[in-house]
Amino acid sequence: MKNIKNLTLIFILLAIISLSFAIYFLISHFSPPSPDVTQVPTNSVSLSPTVIPTQPSDQSCKQNQLTTKVTSQGAAGNIYDTLTITNTGIPCEVILGNSITVAAGATNIVFHNQETITSENYLLATGAKVYSQLHYPNGPQCQSGISQQQITVLYKTGNITVPFTPDSETGKLRIQACSSPQEKTTVDIWPLSKNPITP
Repeated sequence: MKNIKNLTLIFILLAIISLSFAIYFLISHFSPPSPDVTQVPTNSVSLSPTVIPTQPSDQSCKQNQLTTKVTSQGAAGNIYDTLTITNTGIPCEVILGNSITVAAGATNIVFHNQETITSENYLLATGAKVYSQLHYPNGPQCQSGISQQQITVLYKTGNITVPFTPDSETGKLRIQACSSPQEKTTVDIWPLSKNPITP
């Protein structure tokens, strides 16, 4: 009788163990997987900053790579000075528009911008040119006689100042102005342009 009880207990223990293994198997194979915190969803958005290459910020022409020239011609009581800037260096930017300034020591010489236009950055290739022009009347139009006066013509923008001087021994740009302080001589200035300016 005692042996029967022992066998019964063993059978019950074996049944419990088998049932435990069966339950563990079912739970481990059919339950949903626990989330893995180390995984990154394939549709996640990266928060790392995007690196965008930038262009060099300093593209302005240097003073030593710009050469200037003044060519004068007369026409029916008028003088036209063609101003030319040539880039002798690497491609660089000049400022088109009202970037030509003119000054004189004589008080009876006045300056007038032929146009007032918005400034424009312009990439000037090696060997390329930009143009401006001056206009003023010739001396015989003065009632008080003629007085040769020096004027200063500059391409000036930011830290760049490039003077215009004629191809002469003096290196000075002179115009025929009126002798009397009351008789004005007006010098017209055209904006700096990528195209030649015709009188």
